[in-house]
Amino acid sequence: MIDREVGATFDRRSALLLGGAAALTLVLVARMLQMQLFQHGKYKKLSERNSYRTQINLPERGKILGSGNTPMAKDTPIYRVYIIPDEADDLTGLLAAVKRELNLKPSDIDRIHKRIQKQRGFQPALVKENTNWEQLAGLQTMNLNGLHIERGFSRRYPLGPAGAQAIGYLGVPGAIVRPDQEDAARSPFFMTGQAGLEKAFDAPLSGTVGKTALIVDAMGRVTGKDQSLEIRGTDGKNLQTTLSEPIVRKLYDLLEPNKSGCGIVMAAQTGEILAMVSAPSYDANNFKSDDSAEMMQDLLKNPLKPFMNKTLEGLYPPGSTFKVVVALAALESGAITPTEKIHCTGEWEYGNHLYHCWEKHGHGWMDMVGALQHSCDIYFYQVALRTGIEAINNMAARLGLGQVLLSTLPREMAGIVPDKTWKEKNIGQRWQHGDTIISGIGQGFVLANCLQLATMLARVSTNSVVMPRLVTTDPKPEVGFGSLGLQQKNIDIVLKGLEKVLQEGGTAAGAAINIRGSRMGGKTGTSQVRSISKKERDIGVRTNEQLPWDLRNHGLFVGYAPTDRPKYIVSVVTEHSGSSGPAARVAAGVMKQILLNDKMTQ
Repeated sequence: MIDREVGATFDRRSALLLGGAAALTLVLVARMLQMQLFQHGKYKKLSERNSYRTQINLPERGKILGSGNTPMAKDTPIYRVYIIPDEADDLTGLLAAVKRELNLKPSDIDRIHKRIQKQRGFQPALVKENTNWEQLAGLQTMNLNGLHIERGFSRRYPLGPAGAQAIGYLGVPGAIVRPDQEDAARSPFFMTGQAGLEKAFDAPLSGTVGKTALIVDAMGRVTGKDQSLEIRGTDGKNLQTTLSEPIVRKLYDLLEPNKSGCGIVMAAQTGEILAMVSAPSYDANNFKSDDSAEMMQDLLKNPLKPFMNKTLEGLYPPGSTFKVVVALAALESGAITPTEKIHCTGEWEYGNHLYHCWEKHGHGWMDMVGALQHSCDIYFYQVALRTGIEAINNMAARLGLGQVLLSTLPREMAGIVPDKTWKEKNIGQRWQHGDTIISGIGQGFVLANCLQLATMLARVSTNSVVMPRLVTTDPKPEVGFGSLGLQQKNIDIVLKGLEKVLQEGGTAAGAAINIRGSRMGGKTGTSQVRSISKKERDIGVRTNEQLPWDLRNHGLFVGYAPTDRPKYIVSVVTEHSGSSGPAARVAAGVMKQILLNDKMTQ
């Protein structure tokens, strides 16, 4: 009896236990089904956030400094607020909270929505930069998934458009990055140099990234850091340039109203580039704005090429500035003496061609100094023919033309100083006497850039092999540059002619300056961009004012000062300005400021 009661009780208890276990199993199975099937996405997202998250810490980029350690590109600390949509539990609610806490405008929210729609869900959408700490503190206390606040840097360019082509700018890297950039490229705010010095020296300026191992919970909230996995970054190295901020600004302010052109200021004795300016330009400080993509496209479509560093990439017929080369080649070879005179009537017939001087009434009898002062074409046609293209070509090479001089910045052009071999190879024709004649005034096939023309005059004024320098890492001789090897008496004759260019009767007399007795010498140049037919000459050559802007002549000027002890060189090209006058006035304006501030002239 007792055994049967005990057995019955045991059976009931077993049944209850089995039933309870079965019920619990059903509950667990249902919960597992719910988690695995119906809420798989949610918990997958949570599990992916669990444990660690690596935070990439971009270092401070090195400064680009001018002379006197004046910053020309520098990082400024900022706080960025951004959203990663895939991490947000409620994107609409997140945006509403951000709008409220940061006092965003409806247009700001529209911009964020458009950005999110254009890109993939794991990519960050910037909400705001330069947020104040009070707003940040309020956001951080809300623990909103998908919202990120990151301390970083924003690049600033104090020179604005004045130094844009030389300094460059930062932008989003391409699909392929350097091996040392792979970690940095994981940051949504990683930028690399896209032009100028920013691009040429990107590696040393960039530094190395740091990494922080963030400990996160199953809900994705950061709960701490694992210090044992911390990797410290190193800031980028500063880059020291030779650029002078006040000279860069002055040159740009004078050049910019001329619509398009470029200019170089160089120290004659050291080759240090004190200013390198192109116009029109751009302000890289604006590339971080919401409409920067449209702005970039407008700049790229601009036919005046604001991104182009015209001092290096722009090739121009040097026009009469090339007469400096021809004069020295003739004097050194003995093709003419300084005092021998050639008569200019305004035209000269050679073979079956009639060559014209820019002064249609002629200059009369011209010696070397007078021909340079008045820039007589007839004189230099004949002198070039006597001298020969080989001697002219060799002198041009000695003075720095037809070659890459700097190699610091990308896309520097070598230009062209033609000879017989060059024409046969590139044009497929034999060299003619007419080619030599027209080369005598810097036309025909001759092409040079603004830096080469500055280097040419630096070498002539010092009779040494001056090499331009833009950064302190460029080679610098310990005891000056080597001798150019020209006879000083020939150098003196040419420089005397260049002094007279800015005196009464000279082609740049209107640009003459006199700062406490310090004066400037130089050479004007006008380069044609179109051919003038015989028919047009017969009926009257159209003035530049009558021509479309892009058919007008380029204006050029190269100058040096002071004339008694050359210290500074200036080279200016004003595109389609019609004459050399605008270029000479720009050069005079910048040289005047330099001499006013130079202790030697005080």
